[in-house]
Amino acid sequence: MNKKRPFVAKRMLWHLFDIYNFSSKKILSRYLDKLKPDVVICHNIFGWSPSIWSTCKEYNVPTVQVLHDQNLLCPRNMFKNNEVCKKRCLICKLMRMPHKKLSNKITGVVGVSKFILNKFVDYEYFIDASVKEVIYNSRNLSLPNLEAKKSRETVNFGYIGNIALNKGVENLLIAFHKINNKNIKLFVAGNGDKKYLSYLKKRYYCDNIYFLGYVKPEDFFSQIDVTVVPSIWEESLGVVVIESFAYGVPVIGSRIGGIPEMIDENVNGLLFDSVSVEDLSNKMLDFLHSISYWRNNRQVIQKSSEPFLNYWKWIEKWENLLIYIKDMD
Repeated sequence: MNKKRPFVAKRMLWHLFDIYNFSSKKILSRYLDKLKPDVVICHNIFGWSPSIWSTCKEYNVPTVQVLHDQNLLCPRNMFKNNEVCKKRCLICKLMRMPHKKLSNKITGVVGVSKFILNKFVDYEYFIDASVKEVIYNSRNLSLPNLEAKKSRETVNFGYIGNIALNKGVENLLIAFHKINNKNIKLFVAGNGDKKYLSYLKKRYYCDNIYFLGYVKPEDFFSQIDVTVVPSIWEESLGVVVIESFAYGVPVIGSRIGGIPEMIDENVNGLLFDSVSVEDLSNKMLDFLHSISYWRNNRQVIQKSSEPFLNYWKWIEKWENLLIYIKDMD
């Protein structure tokens, strides 16, 4: 017996539940009867299915859907074979028909970035939603004091996060090798699939490339001059960009997803074409040639993180939104 068959069968069954889950409808109905909430906020409804939207509508409870990713459009998040899908395939359209239709039951929709909200609007989701708003994710992180970095002869590039195909780490390694400069270093922090990590370490071995494994953010950002965010998939909002700015470290980021919304070019970072290793390499060279400017610009860079780190302002936005939606009836 093929050991993969039970797993595949379970996965297919799970996807069927995700299309429309009658059990979720029953479970939610019990809670709505018991709790009688003023507003329901939905985040990741994977597995619960859009049946919960129609259930809330039946109970006349206003509902807000928060968009963190593209799962409601496509089970693969519009990413297949290591490429961003230009449009949805027939299977994804069929699997997400209930999601699109029942999205009209939603009272309000909030995107964690302009990109992700506009993506769903373009696909004609949430047409009847009375509220369509962007509220960026916030971090409850105090701005660290910027100490003068130790003088060094090398310029240190860094990557921190999950090491996976869709994160574009391999493109970064290729771009680094293209520069071929003994005065630069690359620090790669984070974990991932062991086989993939082993492949990257062997394929792109270099004395100036350091795979660090897990590292505390404060230890990582203290030793680099710039963070590279080379994603090749459409991240709704790159939290690492915010963290980097908080430590006064500029970002070279992919021009994809919600990343460009955070980067003000030549102020707190640079942008490059997400599918072009050549463009990434050129932007790294541009940074290298302007290193004095960037090292002297840390206060400005840190200040650009403030809109994303004002935790109480984020709470206030959500409170105002929920009060408005509650009072609509």
